[in-house]
This record gives sequence, C-alpha cells and structure tokens, in this order.
Amino acid sequence: MKTHSNTIRRLLVTFVVQEWIGNTAMSFSPPEQVDATDHLLSLTLKELHSVKDRDGSSDEFVDAVAWGHYGPFEVRVVDALLAYFGVSQLGDITQQMLDAAKAGELPALDAKAPEADRSHLLQSWMLTYGAYALLFACEAENITHAIEQCENANPGEAIIGAFKVPTACLGQAPSIDQVDHVREMVTQQTAQAAAALA
Repeated sequence: MKTHSNTIRRLLVTFVVQEWIGNTAMSFSPPEQVDATDHLLSLTLKELHSVKDRDGSSDEFVDAVAWGHYGPFEVRVVDALLAYFGVSQLGDITQQMLDAAKAGELPALDAKAPEADRSHLLQSWMLTYGAYALLFACEAENITHAIEQCENANPGEAIIGAFKVPTACLGQAPSIDQVDHVREMVTQQTAQAAAALA
C-alpha cells in the first residue's frame, strides 16, 4: 500500500470504544481521532457515496483490533469526509475529487481547526426508544444530535427519552453502582413516558 507524506490531506475519523452493559454498548472513554486516509483512498466513488455513520461502512475505516480493542465500537466519519472534500453531502463528491485525493493533489488540512475537529463537544448520551423501551447509547453534541443518531440507527421507532450519562461514569470501567444508577434513570424515564402516553 502506498505510504502518504505528511503534506497530503489526512482524514481523521472519530473512533468510540464501547463496552457491553447488559445488551447495550456504552462508551466510558473519550472519543479518539484516528487517521483513516489509507482506507479512504482504497474506496471507489460508489462506496464513498454510500458511507454512513454507526454502520459497517464506517466501521471499516478503523481496525479496532490493531488499536487493541476487541469489543463493540462505533466510527463517525461522514462529517470528516465532508470537511475533507469541502462538500455539504457525500453525493457531491466527484470522481475528479477522489482521483485528486488518491494522487496526493489535495493540500493538507489543519487537523486542529475548530470546524474540522468537534470531538471536544461530544458527550455520552443514553436514549430509550421503541415499544419495549430499548436502550441506545451514543456520543453527541447535544440532545438533538443524540436523538438524530438514534432515529438514524432505528428508523421508524419512537424516541421515549434521552439523558446525558453522568460524568462520574466516564473514563473508567463502570462500577455496579454506576450501572445501577443508569438503569434507575432509564426505569424512571420509561415510567414517566408510559404515564404520559396513558
């Protein structure tokens, strides 16, 4: 595989390591920025246009095992791709743009530019959705962003509730008390939602 110089535009994607809590994948570590340029440059235009966050197509941008992680994870790449090519939607990327990227003709981006890296704005969220109040965990900038991710991952399902995961739960393996606290919050929110629907 071709090795790219530091002057070539790099694609940094957001890699979120998760752990299983019951049947729900939850994140207790801050997101990491991973250089996924080589994978990007291996894609066809059709493959590039079909990339979705929190999907197998985005998971392929990061080799989780190479990062020493063997559990659940998610990769967010769409916003990074839009910034990389300077477009507003993936369908706007042309073959000429992709060829220029593969030829190393795109100048380097400032990886620290605020508009290119918004990972510092992410918070851990837990949502309940569907007729059986299933759990959905994600990293989002705000409640609207969290609900949007849940709706994208579970089309047609009603969102019952959403709350930020307590900061005390982040950055470490969860304790039994922390897991119980999250479950209690979900139970209370589900009961409130059920009462409101009755």
